[in-house]
Amino acid sequence: LPWTYSMHFASSTLFSLREPMPKIICHMIASVDGRLYPDRWTPGPENADISASYESAANSFGAAGWIVGRTTMAEYAASISEKEPAAVRDNGKMPEVFVGDRQGRPLAVVFDPKGKLHYEESGLPTGEHLVAVLSPKVCDAYLEELRRAGVSYVFEDERNPLAGALQQIEKTFDASVLLLEGGGIINGAFLKAGLINELSFLIYPAIDGLAGVSSIIGWPGKDGEKPAEGQKLEFISSTTLAGGIVWLRYAVTKA
Repeated sequence: LPWTYSMHFASSTLFSLREPMPKIICHMIASVDGRLYPDRWTPGPENADISASYESAANSFGAAGWIVGRTTMAEYAASISEKEPAAVRDNGKMPEVFVGDRQGRPLAVVFDPKGKLHYEESGLPTGEHLVAVLSPKVCDAYLEELRRAGVSYVFEDERNPLAGALQQIEKTFDASVLLLEGGGIINGAFLKAGLINELSFLIYPAIDGLAGVSSIIGWPGKDGEKPAEGQKLEFISSTTLAGGIVWLRYAVTKA
């Protein structure tokens, strides 16, 4: 989740909120009780292919790439490791966005504001190019490490962390559509910030059943907090896929 900003940076935001913003589609697959870990689910029908159904639906959006949080990305590939947060820079100079060795590949965007992740190469085994979203507080040594690996990076904005980063990604990579495929916390952060334009949920015919297991959206707010307040869902479509997987799509609009 975004850092608070105790160090002084330029008072102006990186981009005006009038700048173009990617369309964000939260695209997930879950059990019928909304849980995220397939290894915990009851067995599903033999002809219900989780990966094929999920990827086919994802590809239909023509997105420039996808977004996850640090925890999800740390488990994605052996070439990615998680360590202590990067040191904080010792000056208030705003660092510049860096475009690494993309080679026309789709984007794999990871929100890692504290700079905990380390990369051996610029891409993933599945073919995407890595883009790190960082706090502008991270030190130059960490940024140099990312440049050597060919990993691109952009920065959160002081007043609007998530929105500011998305604007930079849209402008830098011409990314008009991105899929949000994170865990419940980052999905909840985007929902609370009003940045999700569409929900695309594949419901798999299985169940987890245990309280407290990570779900599609799980903002860790205070008692009584309503992260979706001021928003509502408008039905787009429902499709039954092989094996009884149900694909639901809703637009997220202002209430």
